Amino acid sequence: MLAVPAAYSMAFFPTGRTQKLLLWMLSTKMMPAVGVLVPIYLLAKNTGMLDTVTGLTIIYTLINLPIAVWMAFTYFNDVPKEILEAARIDGANAWQEMIYLLLPTAMPGLASTALLLVILSWNEAFWSLNLTSVNAAPLTVFIASYSNPEGLFWAKLSAASLLAIAPIMALGWLAQKQLVRGLTFGAVK
Repeated sequence: MLAVPAAYSMAFFPTGRTQKLLLWMLSTKMMPAVGVLVPIYLLAKNTGMLDTVTGLTIIYTLINLPIAVWMAFTYFNDVPKEILEAARIDGANAWQEMIYLLLPTAMPGLASTALLLVILSWNEAFWSLNLTSVNAAPLTVFIASYSNPEGLFWAKLSAASLLAIAPIMALGWLAQKQLVRGLTFGAVK
């Protein structure tokens, strides 16, 4: 939800810095996570969000925000400008354009973006292993617990991994139609 207003403003009110801002946002995703581990760990510790679900949710949101903005910008940019001009002539304001025109038109793309963000958050192991221990440990920490100094428990590790991918596979299967429409949204004009 945070990415939609940002992508909307960049797609329909571009400035000379829009492309540079998008490239900068995408470049933050290319930085190795270990490069910012110490500052984020200290921030989480000092604010009391270490080993909390809220802290982990904030980290996951901020990590995936550049991808969400980039993808939403791409989908909004593919919406024909003539539709928005017709809405403005009919008296629609910016919020009405976004709610009644853009969101329904770009919904397949936003659905594929949401599915991708769920998959990226679900598979994130680095931050959950480093910022949680007991109270907010997600499934990735549980799976990693089967690798300990006594050895690898392959049967338990395989069963836990299979159960971990099952919800994402089911979600992908249920959203397959929206996902295909979203990924091919602007492919053919």
